[in-house]
Amino acid sequence: MNTSKNLNFTYPFWIKILGVILILTGLGVFLFRSNVYEIEDFIGFSSPLSFGLMMIFFSKERVTDERTIYLKFKSLALAVPLAAILASIYNYSKNFKAYRINIDNWYSISAFEYLSITMLIALVTFHFLKARD
Repeated sequence: MNTSKNLNFTYPFWIKILGVILILTGLGVFLFRSNVYEIEDFIGFSSPLSFGLMMIFFSKERVTDERTIYLKFKSLALAVPLAAILASIYNYSKNFKAYRINIDNWYSISAFEYLSITMLIALVTFHFLKARD
């Protein structure tokens, strides 16, 4: 008996709705902070964004078959190194212009920002590959 298919993408389909609610809540908090307190907290927004995108990506599709699992894995395998390259280029360009050794102002994106970029690339790639086939 092959049960490995049942273990892939174990979140039920309705978790996608929870992911969207989490993203919208994070966006609402971000907009509230930026309008009322004039604080642009991208790091605070990237946390609910990354968790919401993970819930959306790792939940089951309406039709979850071997092709869907393959496309999700392929898109995730493409997104991880691409996001690492983009994050490295962004960090380098930001630090190359503004780094001063006397004040030690090194900048690096947070893990949640990296995860948000990765999940966003993976979702876009998955839906592109799914529509292409």
